[in-house]
Amino acid sequence: MFNSNDKKPGLLKKALYIVETIYHYNYRIRKNLSRAEGPPILMRAGEIIVSGPNISIGRNVFICGPVSLTSVKVAFHEGRIEIGNNVLITTGVRVSSAVSVTISDHCMLGNHCYIMDSDWHDIYNRNIPIGLAKPVFLEDNVWIGDSAIICKGVRIGRNSVVGAGSVVRRNVPPDSVVAGNPARVIKKLDPGRIIPYGETIL
Repeated sequence: MFNSNDKKPGLLKKALYIVETIYHYNYRIRKNLSRAEGPPILMRAGEIIVSGPNISIGRNVFICGPVSLTSVKVAFHEGRIEIGNNVLITTGVRVSSAVSVTISDHCMLGNHCYIMDSDWHDIYNRNIPIGLAKPVFLEDNVWIGDSAIICKGVRIGRNSVVGAGSVVRRNVPPDSVVAGNPARVIKKLDPGRIIPYGETIL
């Protein structure tokens, strides 16, 4: 038994955490990615779910579980999730795709936000999966606040911020802050003052 002043239990715990993270990345996550430009930085890797076809990530992607990245292949629908470089994906994020979700470089996804490109069921016949589906595109350096919902067919412009708890149903112009349900522009940003997430580690 180690005494309270012994550093070995802490080192052992760190070593086990590293081994567990490597295991989950190599044997659960990586095999489900269609492309990975570099290993992501993972926290709580055992709670990160990557499921379905056409899911790719770029370099310097930070993911803190639990997170769900899910694409589906049903009938004539085939989902795609593309995540760029220097992207932050925090606890509770869900991204679901039946056609296409693109998350460009330097984006940040706040806790428990949800991005979807489909209704997931027909609004009349609830037995029909997928329903109406339209691509979602987040341009460079977009910040999605905690618990925000990004609906199908939305394009969010470069540098824009979506306020916490917002529901985005329409396109967002670049260099804007939007908030509310439905989300509306509440502020314009000076793009010259913005420092993209992860720029210092490029």
